[in-house]
Amino acid sequence: MYNNKRILAFIPARANSKRVINKNKRLLAGKPLFLHSVEVAKNNKFIDDVLVSTDDHEIKELSIKSGCLNTSLRPDYLSGDNARIVDSILYEVSTNLLNYDAVILLQPTFPFRSNELLNNSIIEYFKNEESLITVEKINIFPGFIRKIDKKGILEKITNLSGDTRSQDFNDYYKIVGNVYINNLKKIKKETILNENKYPFEIEGEFCLDIDTEEDFKKATDIYDVNKKQ
Repeated sequence: MYNNKRILAFIPARANSKRVINKNKRLLAGKPLFLHSVEVAKNNKFIDDVLVSTDDHEIKELSIKSGCLNTSLRPDYLSGDNARIVDSILYEVSTNLLNYDAVILLQPTFPFRSNELLNNSIIEYFKNEESLITVEKINIFPGFIRKIDKKGILEKITNLSGDTRSQDFNDYYKIVGNVYINNLKKIKKETILNENKYPFEIEGEFCLDIDTEEDFKKATDIYDVNKKQ
């Protein structure tokens, strides 16, 4: 709880994944990937409860043993490749009559979070109680980015001019899905979480999103290095 406002940590952890098989249950530093998010949330002084939304029996049982809310498995239509996290949040709200002031979304594919990161992001959110999202500063000027169309021709993706000197660049940021915080009562089916309003800047290992086998290796290497320090 923060200033008498109740906070729910929401961790979506479906059973299947294409690029890394059983990614959310795969062991990283000796524990299933999704439990890294569970543990940092359970140890946070501001977060009241943790809910793991899953279609997997094993993930559910491990979540309950870790002290998460005991909820039913979510339906298959919320666990496919095209399922939206916001729909899973709304399902859990309607099914379990959740009553919290804010929801902090912790995607399990981001294994690196510190208690300080969570504390500071929550404090920042409650300055105005507007939606918050983690971002990372990028060193690439968007005016230089192109896509290749069907004819093999380079095509601009922004209206920014490519005739810009480096000293005239503004700071640009990309969305990093490590932390999202929203007013739970304001989330609707039309809500697009990646369009959350206020930025919370992060860097380094906090930005690592495990999507491939190479990402998993990077995460393992980071844990090994941290263990030796």
